[in-house]
Order: sequence, then C-alpha cells, then structure tokens
Amino acid sequence: MSTLKEDKQSVIANIVKIRSDKRMGQAEVAEKLGISTATYSRIESEVVALTYDTLAKIANAFSMRVIDVITYPDVYSNKEESSTKVIIELDVTPDEFVRMGLKDKVIKILDKGNLQDK
Repeated sequence: MSTLKEDKQSVIANIVKIRSDKRMGQAEVAEKLGISTATYSRIESEVVALTYDTLAKIANAFSMRVIDVITYPDVYSNKEESSTKVIIELDVTPDEFVRMGLKDKVIKILDKGNLQDK
C-alpha cells in the first residue's frame, strides 16, 4: 500500500511526464498558471507543496482533467462512453422536421436509448 508521500511523488512524476509528452517547457506551464518559472520549478521538485488548487490549474494548462493527471498515462474514464443529454426546442413545422432529416435521426436515437435501457 502506498503512502501519501509516495502518492504525491507519483502525481508530480505524472505532471513532469505529461509536460514532457506535450513538449511544454516549465516556462510555458508557469505562464499558463500565472506564476514564475522558478515557482513552477519548485513545485516539480517538491520544494513547494502541490495543492489541489494548483493541481487543478496544471490539469487545465494541460487541457486534462485532474483525475487523468493523477492516473496518467491511464485515463480514468473512457470519454467515448460518456454522453451528454441535450434538450433542443425547434420552431419548425412537422413537414420541415421530416425534410430536415431529423425524424429518422430522432428515431435512431430513441431506438438506441431503448436498447440500452433493456
């Protein structure tokens, strides 16, 4: 079982690896965080404690979620499997709805949803 210190070191190692994989320098990340390069360097070298707030900002600088930085290179959840529900209100006549090809698309979506519920 890992200790908290080992977990923090692992997250820092992930941050360094992600930054390297994204071909970003410390100065670039520091700029995105609004801090000096020296301060960012101290975070990576564990001289300055990594707070959750800073981790969230670093994840944002990498265009990633915090959980994915923590579990790097593994991704916590498959983004392809996630879905977003959207409600749209259209001001069209039934004929326009059919002509736009929306009827068939809605039927396919509803059929897919019914299959998943079973």
